[in-house]
Amino acid sequence: MTKLLVISDSSSLIIGTKAGLLDAMCEEFRVEIPEKVFEETVVAGKELQKIDALKIEEAIEENKVVVKKTKPLKEGKVAKQLSQLNLDEGEMDAIKLYIQANAKLLLADDRQAINAAKLLEINWATIPDIIVGFAERKKISKEEALEALKIAQREGRYKLDFVIKAFNKIEKLKGGKK
Repeated sequence: MTKLLVISDSSSLIIGTKAGLLDAMCEEFRVEIPEKVFEETVVAGKELQKIDALKIEEAIEENKVVVKKTKPLKEGKVAKQLSQLNLDEGEMDAIKLYIQANAKLLLADDRQAINAAKLLEINWATIPDIIVGFAERKKISKEEALEALKIAQREGRYKLDFVIKAFNKIEKLKGGKK
């Protein structure tokens, strides 16, 4: 079975790793990141002595996460729209890679990147969405999902109502992973 190709921005990869989801994400999806996201997560993270940077680097070394080079977008509507948005380089390159690789899902946790995804009609999700999905499909237990969601809330910049909605979805689940 072919895995769904997912492109991640920096914050999603960092938050997902801190929440203990990196292995599950790599098992479930084919995860690719642009070089700029590698620089922001691994290179900068190691300079700051972040554990998540080492975990991401290990996943890259094991080919669980693949770093890809992005090309400039051809002149056109999409390039023009992206140039007008206030995106940082990592998010910009994640969106470019999503388009160039014909990916199926963009992991984005930044409001500007989410707005860009909506504008460009890109299929996107946040780490809380991934947590809920994993719990619903019993990839992680209800307890693991609730703990991951707590970490994501602490590490991310999610609106409280967004986290409460995810929490309530998880709470309503029956049973969980054995």
